Amino acid sequence: MVNAASSQKLTLGDIHITFIPDGSVLFEPTGLLPTTTTQDWQGYQSLLNEQGKLVGSMGAYIVQTANHTLLVDTAYGDKHAEDDILTLHGGALLTNLRQAGFEPDDIDVVFFTHFHTDHVGWTSQRKDGQLSLTFPRARFLTRHAEWQRFDDPATYREGVADTLAVLTGRIELLEDGDELIPGVKVRATPGHTSGHSALVISSGSARAIILGDIFHSTIQLEHPDWTNIYDWDAELAKQTRRQMLQELAQPATIGIGAHFSTSVFGRLLTQDNIYQWQLL
Repeated sequence: MVNAASSQKLTLGDIHITFIPDGSVLFEPTGLLPTTTTQDWQGYQSLLNEQGKLVGSMGAYIVQTANHTLLVDTAYGDKHAEDDILTLHGGALLTNLRQAGFEPDDIDVVFFTHFHTDHVGWTSQRKDGQLSLTFPRARFLTRHAEWQRFDDPATYREGVADTLAVLTGRIELLEDGDELIPGVKVRATPGHTSGHSALVISSGSARAIILGDIFHSTIQLEHPDWTNIYDWDAELAKQTRRQMLQELAQPATIGIGAHFSTSVFGRLLTQDNIYQWQLL
């Protein structure tokens, strides 16, 4: 039976990457990818639960180097939501963080791949009606284009308003290619949002790429041109997926998905010009 990923750890040279689960997400397959049909999913039943829902993971990542403990995204938070397309359930991040050997005060850098509710939810908590930072010692960073999109008052803010409020005056902005911490660089990957970013982690000749929401499911690795209903610019997102597939197919490269089921870590293999995802 397919499940959301549990806590996992990957060592890349002298850098350690740990997936910290917060909960899970279930998608209606043809709702998430609305250009698909039930027939398109017949060969991918292993990705679906007994009710025919696409199972997804939900959490955050610790990237631990000699001098930094970086948290990538802050997951969903202690809440539950459901609509016609998805069911989100969070709340386990801090418990799993501690079980992995970390305390909130250990985090000295937080980076956001993008500002959607399931990626910013533990940034702050309400105590006695006041917002307080969950990771009080951390610097908070994102790409300039991602923060800038909220300059438009019409930009959708549901689920992220508290995060925007608590980070105003505190957020630090980076550009494509900037080094976040030694060994970790920002990669512009627009499409899901206008300022969406991936992170490229390098140690020697080995690389790992934290993908954010470029791909919501491993099925998109085989079908990058299937439209995702949550992408801000569907055609740009498809272009970004195709470009990232070329990156992931490079030697000694590991991909790290946000919502991949079973395992968030994997490698992209090519056989007869067909991409295949190998779980790690």
